Amino acid sequence: MAYLHNPLIVFLLLLALLSTSLSFKSDMIRRDSPHSPHYNPSITKFERVKEAVHRSFARQKSLSLASSNASRLFSSPIYSDVGEYLMKIFFGTQNFPIWAIIDTGSDLTWTQCLPCEACYYQYDIPYDPSNSTSYQLAPCNDTYCIDLSGFTYCGLDSRCNYLYRYGDGSYTAGNLATDTISFLSQDENVSFSGVYIGCGYANAGTFDPTGSGLVGLAGSPRSLISQMNVTKFSYCLPYIFSTNGSTITFGPNAEITGNGLVITPLVTSPDSPFYSLTILGFKVGSTEISSSQGNIRGNTIIDSGTTLTYLPSDLVDGIIAALTESIDCPQNTTFEQFFDLCYDIRGCKFTLPQIMVHLDGGDLELPEMNTFVEIDDGVKCLTIVRSNVIWIWGNIAQMFMKTEYDLGNRLLKFLPANCSDPN
Repeated sequence: MAYLHNPLIVFLLLLALLSTSLSFKSDMIRRDSPHSPHYNPSITKFERVKEAVHRSFARQKSLSLASSNASRLFSSPIYSDVGEYLMKIFFGTQNFPIWAIIDTGSDLTWTQCLPCEACYYQYDIPYDPSNSTSYQLAPCNDTYCIDLSGFTYCGLDSRCNYLYRYGDGSYTAGNLATDTISFLSQDENVSFSGVYIGCGYANAGTFDPTGSGLVGLAGSPRSLISQMNVTKFSYCLPYIFSTNGSTITFGPNAEITGNGLVITPLVTSPDSPFYSLTILGFKVGSTEISSSQGNIRGNTIIDSGTTLTYLPSDLVDGIIAALTESIDCPQNTTFEQFFDLCYDIRGCKFTLPQIMVHLDGGDLELPEMNTFVEIDDGVKCLTIVRSNVIWIWGNIAQMFMKTEYDLGNRLLKFLPANCSDPN
């Protein structure tokens, strides 16, 4: 054990130990939350949820494309600005605040930067990297630049540039660089130096002005999670119409415990950045429902940026048949372009049977708030829709639940909770 007398080795070991035991939090809000500095009170809650549904279908299409290309791509393209939740993060040595989309399906963390040569409009001033003493452009021979081959190219100044094109034709392009990323709150200030980011100077498409870029929390070695050496994170998503925010926690304190905890294997692949779980079937009331594809391990992507849940037709057909037998309210077909089942609940007592999803390792109950949404005044629709291309566990199904990603033990945990309560 003589090598432990080397002071450099001791320092590095202590640094690794500290980084894996560090815990910190960040504020988290819905993109259209009243707590957003750019909240628009003139938009009704029904208009907000309809916009979210439109973005959800675009997101589902893009994840389908990314999934089909997973064997040849190092990183997954995503649909621009479709994430429904924002987190506050600070860039550079000046701690410049940015509200960015939480994205568990992407590995690149990027923001719009000055001077913006061709940027989309955003409410806040873009990040100016010249104000950060830790900002460094990445050279073309940088390992991270090489790992993103297919999304990066070498500029005339031998600096690494990136170009991400998304499924809807939107794009972000700029410099790959390293900088300081910080998480600041009343309780703690945590900073990480040398974090790879994208500094976007040319960004266009359907990006929304309320946010600036996104935070890549995917399961790849290039994501922010991996760069921070974090093996565990958790969040609690408030209800879709909630006016309250919540937090996302990183590190050992992200662990969730309590009565009603459901644990299922977290399935990842070196060829894909996605996190997945395995759905075996459903139980609606006393009716058991299974799918011909239920025996495929990791058959469903869990995604923070997709609003609806997409499952195979045979499974959704069984769920609809069981619900139709139990619910007496008249059906409504106004929104059949997006939903497979809606009810007119005006003058009708809308009562759901118990809905359970059978996961590999346990059963999770899904109350009404996780399965139906009021899309218009007096119209409620099932938020589980048919898809024969890709299965996605969307964020409505995750609301009012603490959700933990235990990357070290490859476990995914769910616990019903009041996500508006910071404790």
